[in-house]
Amino acid sequence: MPNFDKFIHFASIGNEETRKELADKTFISLQNSACSPNVSNEQTDNFADAINSILGNSTMKEMCRDNKELSERITSDILDFVNKTKKHIDKTENPFANERHLLKHFEKATENAFKNDWKQTKDFISKNYDKQTLDCEFYEKEFSSSLDKENNNKPAFESVKGHFTEKWDEQIFKKQTAWELEIIDRERKKFCEELYRKIEELKKLQEVLSPFTNELGRIWDMSSGRWQNTNFDILKRYAELMQRDKSLQELAEMLGRMQQAEQEYEEELFTDIQLKTKWEVESASKSDIVGIHESDDISSLLPSEIALLANPTTELIFYKKFAEKKLQTFDYQARILAYEEEQFQNRRMKAKEDKKGPFIICVDTSGSMHGTPETVAKTLCFAILKIAIRDNRKCYLISFSTSIETLNLTDLKNSLNKIIDFLSMSFHGGTDAAPAMHEALRMLETENYKKADIIMVSDFVMSGFDAATKKKITKAKENKTKFHSLVIGSSQNQQVIKEFDNNWVCDVNNPNRVLGLVKNVREI
Repeated sequence: MPNFDKFIHFASIGNEETRKELADKTFISLQNSACSPNVSNEQTDNFADAINSILGNSTMKEMCRDNKELSERITSDILDFVNKTKKHIDKTENPFANERHLLKHFEKATENAFKNDWKQTKDFISKNYDKQTLDCEFYEKEFSSSLDKENNNKPAFESVKGHFTEKWDEQIFKKQTAWELEIIDRERKKFCEELYRKIEELKKLQEVLSPFTNELGRIWDMSSGRWQNTNFDILKRYAELMQRDKSLQELAEMLGRMQQAEQEYEEELFTDIQLKTKWEVESASKSDIVGIHESDDISSLLPSEIALLANPTTELIFYKKFAEKKLQTFDYQARILAYEEEQFQNRRMKAKEDKKGPFIICVDTSGSMHGTPETVAKTLCFAILKIAIRDNRKCYLISFSTSIETLNLTDLKNSLNKIIDFLSMSFHGGTDAAPAMHEALRMLETENYKKADIIMVSDFVMSGFDAATKKKITKAKENKTKFHSLVIGSSQNQQVIKEFDNNWVCDVNNPNRVLGLVKNVREI
């Protein structure tokens, strides 16, 4: 069960036991659509109905059913709503405080001071309650009867006062409960408006990133302002483009499989077993005669012992020796080949589990990429992003024209709007790939990206890399970094693309460019 200790130990409602029960049941209810918290208003300071209402959203429960982290985040939000609303109620001026004070004062009334206390109380009750709710005339008669000294059957004054104050207290409790429920319901509506809006936006994101939705729990705590500014339509557009252009999706998958992180090794202690052979004696087997011994084995008797039975005079001797197991018998023995295990400890080097490495993507955003090349580049980036989310891999995006912009996609919740900005931007300006390559090579020296592969997407209508840059590329290749390029168009500078290990060409003017790209992918 997730940890909701902050709410359990410090919240304003109920006690620790009831708060823990509420937290656990709320979480379980989100995970199981057939389950409800099933707690009372008395246990939750009038919040039970509000919580059940909040949990009634079918879309929310559907999304939480198979997502424990998202269920935990939403449960925390609901519990936070409960605690904040309770504090708000406690800080709000109670409209029934004066009436409660008047009740407490009247509870202390004595027979001697009754007339003055009753007058003030009667005026208030008559003004605020109808006769059916609290009948002042009835209680005034009862009080008068209790104070009549000549009435031998008079009711006790304290009994009448107790009955009256109990009824009055019930009415105050009902009004106060209704007042609190009204506040809770008002706050619930505001909370649900925000909660359900976030649910719907998250569902859109789930559809766009489907089936890679494990990240949803981690991005749930995005602030409402950032959610409101998120243009999910642009994500949907590129998701649809990627579905239509299967070649780009296939290329992204190919790049993901080709990523070659450096193999690391660790020493492992293991138990080795060797089998040794040896001869063992099997006494019960009659294979070889190795001597004579005394026994009662009739089947192995020497002829001389059998002769004792032939003579009636010596027959009794035979039986005596048989009873004493002293008959002379052949001693047989056989040897069999047996195996014996011998264990000993040994050491060996074991390859560590190979985790898929990160991506560094350099995207040409110059004016020559405007139009179809721009769409292809953005769609490929979106496809690679989905792979990074699915495989929990780091991804670093460098967009370049005459200058560079960078975006670390490791933390999706803090990068989502920047990704949308990139997908929404127009490509313009000149082309200078050198700064982007320098930034990519610099990232290879950082801890998070030292095992990354570099992907450059461009029309490669540009000048070649200088000698210093080529030298750094060669050094990176020696450290097992792979350089991949997607060439969009047919006017590329061959001197540039020969620096890359793998090159794919997408001719946007070719009506069969998708098929051609798939062919190139499969030839690698």
